[in-house]
Amino acid sequence: MAQTHEWMFYEVMWRGWAGKRQVPYPVPWWAQQAFRHWSDDFDAGTYESKESAFASNALYRYWHMVGVKDHRQESLIGQAGEIEPVYDKYCLSFFLHDPATGKLRLPQLPDGGSVEQRMEAPHLPVVLTTFRTPEGVEFVQRTFAAPVGARQRDLVLSRVTVSSPTGQPHEGLLCAAVMPAGPSGFQRHDRNGRQVTDRRLTYLRHLPDEQRVETNSGWGPVFDTPPEQYGVYGNPDSSFDPDTYLTHSPFHDLVTGGKLNGALDAQDQVAGLCSAVFAWPFRVAADEIFELDVRLPVDLYAGADDLAELKGTPATELESANRDFWAAKLLGQGLQPQLPSPVGHLTDLFRQSRSQLLILSDHGEIHPGPTVYDSFWIRDSSVEATACSLVGDSALAEHQLGTHYPLRFNRGTGRIGPCAEYGFYGGPHEKDDREWDSNGQALWAIGRFDRTIGRQAAFGAKLYVPYVRDAARWLRDNRDGYGLLHSGWSAEHLGERDKPHYWDDLWGLAGLYEAARLAERIDAPEVPELWAVFDNLKRATGDSVRWVLAEQRARGAWETYIPTGPADVGRLDSTMIGTAAYFHPLRLHMGSKLGDEVDRAARHTLDTMYAHFVTGGYRHEAAWNAYGPYLTLQLAHAYLLAGHPARMDALLGWTVGAGFPRTAGRVAALGAWNEQHAFPVASDFTEVPYRPWYMGDIPHGWAAAEYLLLIRDILFFEADEDRDPHLCIAPGVRPHWVPEGEEVVVEAAPTLFGEPFGYRLAHDPGGRTVTVDITEAPDGVRFVCPCHFGRVRAASADGRDLEVTGQDVRVPAGTERFTVTYE
Repeated sequence: MAQTHEWMFYEVMWRGWAGKRQVPYPVPWWAQQAFRHWSDDFDAGTYESKESAFASNALYRYWHMVGVKDHRQESLIGQAGEIEPVYDKYCLSFFLHDPATGKLRLPQLPDGGSVEQRMEAPHLPVVLTTFRTPEGVEFVQRTFAAPVGARQRDLVLSRVTVSSPTGQPHEGLLCAAVMPAGPSGFQRHDRNGRQVTDRRLTYLRHLPDEQRVETNSGWGPVFDTPPEQYGVYGNPDSSFDPDTYLTHSPFHDLVTGGKLNGALDAQDQVAGLCSAVFAWPFRVAADEIFELDVRLPVDLYAGADDLAELKGTPATELESANRDFWAAKLLGQGLQPQLPSPVGHLTDLFRQSRSQLLILSDHGEIHPGPTVYDSFWIRDSSVEATACSLVGDSALAEHQLGTHYPLRFNRGTGRIGPCAEYGFYGGPHEKDDREWDSNGQALWAIGRFDRTIGRQAAFGAKLYVPYVRDAARWLRDNRDGYGLLHSGWSAEHLGERDKPHYWDDLWGLAGLYEAARLAERIDAPEVPELWAVFDNLKRATGDSVRWVLAEQRARGAWETYIPTGPADVGRLDSTMIGTAAYFHPLRLHMGSKLGDEVDRAARHTLDTMYAHFVTGGYRHEAAWNAYGPYLTLQLAHAYLLAGHPARMDALLGWTVGAGFPRTAGRVAALGAWNEQHAFPVASDFTEVPYRPWYMGDIPHGWAAAEYLLLIRDILFFEADEDRDPHLCIAPGVRPHWVPEGEEVVVEAAPTLFGEPFGYRLAHDPGGRTVTVDITEAPDGVRFVCPCHFGRVRAASADGRDLEVTGQDVRVPAGTERFTVTYE
């Protein structure tokens, strides 16, 4: 049954939407999409009513994000520039009013005008929203987050300029609205109890002497310039009539009377739908502009001293410092891939993805999202930390793996379901959902980072006992009677929690491999023990997969594929995506670690998935009824490593487009991916499922990490680092990416060999040659260049001819320049 505020919000939204021609009401983008193709069906397993699902914004979870590196709270920006400075608190948006005509011009309802959004620059987390009215008035809103004062607490600063692009004179009111609903929804309330705080605005107050607003017991917007008009609205009669909120509102008053009510405070103890509007007169002509700065506190502020600190730094100075910080970090530090003009946008997204991970980091913990996923998972963070370390943000990776992972290492003597507590990596998520993949992920991430940071850092040696050795022993001692990891819900995209999943076993193998190699590097006495554990899990996993393959053949299956687990023989659905991990990120195909039959089956599984579940991106209808952007990137990466760059390129192309979806001409995201991508948004509503779908969080940190890792491995990746170490150069670079006169450049890239790598690749289409200059490389590491430009005819290294055998050009260590001629 719907709660009162959920029902009331639902009624106010659709009535406001229906009556927008008479009195425009700022219905947010996500609610408009719900009304565009409404269904009374909802996810009854998660929500108690359709009104609860609607108020939670269950279906259209898209927005933009700004924030401060490594601070606790991220801030959200909606498709009309709405600002949600703190998740589940309140929302601020801007609009225009013409008192002479009574017209309201809201960016949520352009009505003959236009709204455009973009990031100010790929490396700069500043959202620009440009709204132009049909009359030719334009406002531009620049929104970013910044630290302020001696304690470096967060605020969001929105700088708004009003102008007349045509030069014609215009006058009116620039208005700022404080509302309860924001880009993420109204009030998240589901059966899992995910209700971070009560978002209802039951009390609003304007404090003119302090030029700020109170929202319930917290601080709302602070105005650098005091408004000339204001009005605060609530439900003083405790009415249960939804129309009360529409007729007793600032929007109604402006349309019908041209002025606001002038009230300083208001209450609504029925639905928590208090609102307020503040207005500043403007007159612009020629090149004149009107400017307004609004500060939105993010961290906790209280008292006169905090107010003075919040307002103490000029807005221009905050904006300049923000630009300088991100330029230095993302343009001057870490991996700087330079790609030719046909694919220059991939570099832009690379930098933007880096910024997303840095913002999603909360004091060293990288969280996979800013709202419902704003907490710590071993699974997501293992991939995120590894991505950070390989693109040059090693300090963040070291903080997460060296500080926060030990805090998640359990030392108790109890039980977690069928498993021992001691030695298990995990907090509430991993324990409650039986996420048995976490030990493998922690060991894998620690081992990979120990390689990347180099022997001199002794990172692995510092953690080996107990965080590596005993975590590996946990994998030895906590398996089922078949030698596999127990049933659980390690990743909900793999299937049911009461079944075992090969995903857990593959991660366990990769983690044990890294643990054993780390033990070898530090001369630990447990080397034979750890290899024995690895071999035991390898044998059990291989035997199980081979049994499943035989069973499927016996049942007449003509396609070869590895299902999600041994309890799912013959299950040909999208949960088999877990097998992609065999290639990426786990590299178990290198050396065919599970045997040739399993290796062949894994390769066939990629093709089975592509045939059944790819229509541009990976359709995960079995679990989410939506696309999976990060799953698409995993599949693309698997194809890259399996030697099929054309399919990798196609999947990458879809994913890039999915980061900038548009519906009805409006952009839904600005270079970011949700965990899921709804079919209606992906298709601009040409495909609307008959049943509800699931959506998580955006920007999704795991997706950003997958993108970083894929672009990096397209440019180069390490192989066989423990036996015959070599680097694959440009394994995913496509011929059409490199026109004549342009280069692919990699500089100072971290590697798993603990030393940086760099090269420059030029293509001469007329001469049918590719030339690669090695600018720096790890000692003793040879190179392999898979040539995708054409059939290799000849190759030379530093003037000496190389033997040509197939498309992989093998180049000796120490080479400074090599050339490949193709036909």
